[in-house]
Amino acid sequence: MTGTLMNLYGPPTGNLVKGSGAYLFDDQGRRYLDFLSGIAVTSLGHDHPVIREAVASQLSRLWHTSNFFTTPASLGAAAKIGEIAPFADARVFFCNSGAEAIEAALKLARRARPDRPKVAVLANSFHGRTLGALSATMQPKKRQPFLPLLTGFVEVPLNDASALRNVVADPEVGTVLFEPILGEAGVFELEDGFAQVLIEAQRDHGTLLIADEIQTGLCRTGDWFASTHYGIVPDAFTLAKALGNGLPIGALVAKAEVASAFEVGDHGSTFGGNPVATAAATAVITFMAESSLAERVRHLSDLALPLLKALPGVTSVDGRGLMLALALGAPVASEVVRQAWAAGLIVNAPTPDRIRLLPPLIITEPELKHGIEILAKVLEGSVQ
Repeated sequence: MTGTLMNLYGPPTGNLVKGSGAYLFDDQGRRYLDFLSGIAVTSLGHDHPVIREAVASQLSRLWHTSNFFTTPASLGAAAKIGEIAPFADARVFFCNSGAEAIEAALKLARRARPDRPKVAVLANSFHGRTLGALSATMQPKKRQPFLPLLTGFVEVPLNDASALRNVVADPEVGTVLFEPILGEAGVFELEDGFAQVLIEAQRDHGTLLIADEIQTGLCRTGDWFASTHYGIVPDAFTLAKALGNGLPIGALVAKAEVASAFEVGDHGSTFGGNPVATAAATAVITFMAESSLAERVRHLSDLALPLLKALPGVTSVDGRGLMLALALGAPVASEVVRQAWAAGLIVNAPTPDRIRLLPPLIITEPELKHGIEILAKVLEGSVQ
């Protein structure tokens, strides 16, 4: 008898065995500069000593209980999230992934707005691959094989303020679930006018705003949360990815008055709030705060942007902080990814003509410049 992995990700690019800082190493001893961070997960790099120590310390004490009990680790992580949340008196539900956090958010929306069950979502959005999260994901290629999906989701064209205004005026629409920057779509920001309609919907219609900060959150865009860039204070938001720096953890965070719509037994997670994962989360947020990481990200972004805009074949650079995308003049993104890997750089192609860059937030200036130099050489050959 044999066993192997299901073929859900296509042929593996390589077999990675070690990570350190901004670098990954494969089983052939080759070193790669990581401009993907496990898709915005290892924001503090690989094998970060502070996170390693926090996890090792927790492993020596307690690995799991159940949610019939609290632990110092889970209480501490909830408190840390409360310190950085954009609203006071935050309530936190821990789970194991971003998709699970979205599922919890959708259930909370049903509880908080029972007479207004429809949820507005943005065209080309991505919120996860579980059935509920996929129902909120407006990417036809991902949805089509699994139809019929859950109903009650209303698609709004990105940055069409008039369309959004009409949708939120519908008395059945009680919630807007949105990515402050659409990541899997290729890194697209909200326009200020569109964001203003969201704020007005919250103020004038009592519409719940749920920000999907799974990819954008925790300093990735140069602030704790990308919603802040638009002046949006959501009623709830989801976290995952960078929260554990590689350990599986997700969270739904809501204003106390919104969270109170949940009753005991409405939702749960066997492994949610795991002591090891929440110990990592506390260490992540503490390090980010004490090192003024958001400010550092803004500095690195200012350094990178002019260099990226000057790359051959790049028609625009989109995004904020260290969540950036290169728009190419041709559908050569997959070939760029392949050649970059061969040259020792890991990047990602969310669409045929866009390269996504998500380097660790602790990357050094020389490392950042070196990665861009590799991209320059690759693009010189790929876009001719």
